[in-house]
Formats: sequence, structure tokens, C-alpha cells
Amino acid sequence: MIPKLDLQSIINKYYLNGLNETVKWEIKDKTLTIKFTSPTREMIGEVSCDNFKLEDSAIGISNTTQLLKLIGITSSELLLSYVKNNKQFVKLIISDTQFTVDYALADILTIPKAGSYTGPDEFNLVTELTEEHITALIKAKSALPESTIVIFQQSFSLDNDFQVELVFGGDIEYANKVSYCLTNFEQNNVSTDFRLGFSSELLKEILTVNRNSVKTKMSLNLEGLMKLEFLTSEGIKSTYYIVKKDI
Repeated sequence: MIPKLDLQSIINKYYLNGLNETVKWEIKDKTLTIKFTSPTREMIGEVSCDNFKLEDSAIGISNTTQLLKLIGITSSELLLSYVKNNKQFVKLIISDTQFTVDYALADILTIPKAGSYTGPDEFNLVTELTEEHITALIKAKSALPESTIVIFQQSFSLDNDFQVELVFGGDIEYANKVSYCLTNFEQNNVSTDFRLGFSSELLKEILTVNRNSVKTKMSLNLEGLMKLEFLTSEGIKSTYYIVKKDI
């Protein structure tokens, strides 16, 4: 059994409001792992959850929108099971005390292979994000719905303390802008000024679906990479690698 909200949370962490429809779920030793790549190839990610009580398997999900609609009509605790044709998994069965829904699985050979992160393990700047930070950044992007870029740049407080300023709309000189500063970074070899642009839309969607995180870490490699890591109280882990945009 799995709570409905937990299952929806797992799915939304890769679905990202419709960004990733087609993925492969891999279950091994009761651990679910889902790897995904954005259509623009600017982000790769992984969601995992322990104690996911399905038999060892690899299944193809070709229409996540439909899967979420089917889960949406259920309630409370859900029981998950499979229908097989010989050794092939053909249906995911989701049931509660009232409903039983059948979701037709895709052939995993038709699911595009998700990318794997092969970049550097070292990051120049690392900080923890609180719920307050996450809420503020979502609000900042929401205030500028037409803006697509957020600029990360070095800044200093009035007390001359190092901070990173996030400027939404900062890629266009004569435009509306919202700035928000993050502090308390662990620094590693930060010797020069920097200015990096990332997709503000992608950042907002990732933060929105991970608002239930109890531990959130942001890491920046100044060559042009951001890593976001989330962990919920239910043990759902999600990691995203985002490459910079040209500005």
C-alpha cells in the first residue's frame, strides 16, 4: 500500500507540470527509481523512493498526464499490482476501497533513454534552501511570468558578506526585474566575479513540486551547472542537474 499523496508526489517530481510525459520506472529490491531528461536537454534528473512495494520490474510510462488523472479519482491508501502477458508487464493496476483503475503500460523499448550525469563532482558554491527561500523564489518568478531567465551573480551585503543575487528578468537590461539574495554559501575556489543564467521557468517548476522537502541543497559549478537536491519526510529523494543558458 502507498498513500495517494505520496504516489502523486513521486510522479509530479519528474512530470514537472507536463514537461516529462514519457519515462521508465525501475523497481529493484522495493526501491523505485525514475530517471528523466527534459525535452530541451538542459536538465536531467532522478527521483527515487524506498519501500515501494512492487516486484522487481522495469515498466514504460508513455502518458503521465493520463496516469495522474486516473490516480486523481482514487482516495487514501492505494494498492499497486501488475497484469502480465507471459513475462511482459502490460498493465499497472491501482485500486483503493472503491475504485480499480487499469493503466496500460508501454513497451520499455519505445521509451527514450534518459541521460546520466557525467559532469564534475565538485561545486564552487553550496547552500541549504529553507521553505522560506523556496516560497520567495517561486513568488519572484510568478511576479514576472513573461521572463524566462534568472541570473545568478556575485553580490555583497551592506556588511560586506558574500551572497548570491538571483535576478529574475536580469537578462534584459530595460525590463522589470525582481532580485533575491541567498547567503550562507560554502565556498570552494570562488576567486572571480560570475554571472550565470538559468531557466527561471524550470527552476520554478522544480521548486514548486518539491515544496514538501525537509532538506534542500543547491550547488553551483561556476562553469555553468546547478544541482538541486531534495528529500521529503516520506523518504522521496529527487535530484536535478540544470545547465546554464546563453545570455
